[in-house]
Amino acid sequence: MTETVRCYNFTFEVDGKYAPAFAEALYEHCDALSHFERPGDPTAPWKVEGFSGDHLDKTAVETAVSLMASAVGVDVPVVEFGTYEPKDWVSDNLRSFKPISVGRFYVHGSHWEDGIPVAKTGLQVDAGLAFGSGEHQTTKGCLAAIDWIAKHSYRYNALDMGCGSGILGMACAKTWRCPVMMADIDAASVRVARENARINKITDLVTAIHSNGFSDVRIRNAGYYDIVCANILARPLRHMARDLRGTLAEGGYVVLSGLLSHQEQFVLSAYRDVGLSLVKRFPVEEWTTLVVG
Repeated sequence: MTETVRCYNFTFEVDGKYAPAFAEALYEHCDALSHFERPGDPTAPWKVEGFSGDHLDKTAVETAVSLMASAVGVDVPVVEFGTYEPKDWVSDNLRSFKPISVGRFYVHGSHWEDGIPVAKTGLQVDAGLAFGSGEHQTTKGCLAAIDWIAKHSYRYNALDMGCGSGILGMACAKTWRCPVMMADIDAASVRVARENARINKITDLVTAIHSNGFSDVRIRNAGYYDIVCANILARPLRHMARDLRGTLAEGGYVVLSGLLSHQEQFVLSAYRDVGLSLVKRFPVEEWTTLVVG
């Protein structure tokens, strides 16, 4: 007799520009997440779906959804819980992931077989359990910012704080061939970032660690950073301003993202308070990436 494998999921719909933020808030409550638009209808709400091999904590999931809805100023989505038959959802997602070109960077999944365009830096990224496949506006803004910085100066030591899949840290490593420290509060993200570094053949440049913000001493022990990338959310960006400033080298740049355009001054004020100024902004739809230094 074959044992039935029971898996659990939750789903809800939300405006597409907020879907990645909701997904990020829910990673700790499930084993895997996806968020995607309805094919053929770009104006329709996006679907956010979480998966787990164990029973879901419904109260925790609903609380996280409610808090994020309040943070971005939308009605609380109705969350539906259920069970499903296991499937290779990662492979399904990868097949729909088309390469993305931003500045010098060409981001693609492992399924891409058509090569890298001339004069482009290839970044192979399979996000898996971690946020960051290059598709979201915040990641595009960060890649554009890194590309802009690279046109004006060389960087020698990089930090990717809240690294997710490691895409920004890998962009720095491949651009400047410099050492890169990657840190994330989510252990699954750290594993994904390490694997992506291996796939991109830059393990000699990358150190990926599990850390709650700047709490791990290895971040400070790696020296001062002349470029720090932090694609997180507005409130965490504000809270880490002083710690981040303390690790920034003289003449260093900070790439801040994960904030909606109306949150720009909310975040920027905290960095002005620690002596940093706005250098350039990269708006992408409703989101803004800031370069301060």
